[in-house]
Amino acid sequence: MASRVRPDEGVLQGALVCVMGLLFLLLAGATAAECRLGDQEPRGLQEVGVERVLGFDRLRLTDGRTIRLIGLTPAVPLPEAMAPVRDLSLHEGVRDALEARLEEAGQHLTLRAGHPARDSRDRPRMHAWLPDGALLAARLIAAGAAMPRPGPRPDPLDACLYAAEAEARAGERGLWLERPEALPVRVLDPLDGALRQGRLRVQGDVVAVREPGRHWVMELYGPLDLLIRGDDRDHWPDLEPESLTGEAVIVRGRVYPWRDRLRMRIRHPLDLEVED
Repeated sequence: MASRVRPDEGVLQGALVCVMGLLFLLLAGATAAECRLGDQEPRGLQEVGVERVLGFDRLRLTDGRTIRLIGLTPAVPLPEAMAPVRDLSLHEGVRDALEARLEEAGQHLTLRAGHPARDSRDRPRMHAWLPDGALLAARLIAAGAAMPRPGPRPDPLDACLYAAEAEARAGERGLWLERPEALPVRVLDPLDGALRQGRLRVQGDVVAVREPGRHWVMELYGPLDLLIRGDDRDHWPDLEPESLTGEAVIVRGRVYPWRDRLRMRIRHPLDLEVED
């Protein structure tokens, strides 16, 4: 669906292109300079063995602990592959890639606790590096096996994850070999929990924009609102959200219920595209 032509369309899209280009340059620098194990503060690092993979982001260690890897989320399947109730095969590709990387690494990793150190289920959240010094989540994302999943608080290593995604997209690797199609907003049902598993790529028209406090809320035509929180607004220094009213956008994130509608939090410019 093409967006409607408006006088400021070129200005808006030009600004977005400039911002994205600058971000890609900054993220590429972050990958080279700040993401590898040798660039981390030694204090708090721990070398561990992995007994087995429990899921796409959970590991059982040889010392008996179960940890959750930071930074990974499954890729979104193509719409035509989606049934009314989605099975959990969505996670299998990430799990297979994770198992392969661990086998290459001899089941050895170096871990560091994240911030916060535990998730909402009290599971330890850990950054993990491979023996060659690469950030494990970034290696998987750069191969196109997964998408970035930032934590509840900003983390310097988030830049490494988004740089890895930009690399995978530019190289058309893995899930980016063919651009995943976007689900139209109208197929989302606030009462259907099956469509809220994982991260979705959704297409719709912006019909209204609100600014409660420091947040931006963009209402799409359909049951979905987009949220850009105040602490994420710095990623869009030149964007005036009201200028998106009437535009067709493609967004990506986790869909969750909010009052009588659905909501998706947009954390990064890679998760918000204005259609040509």
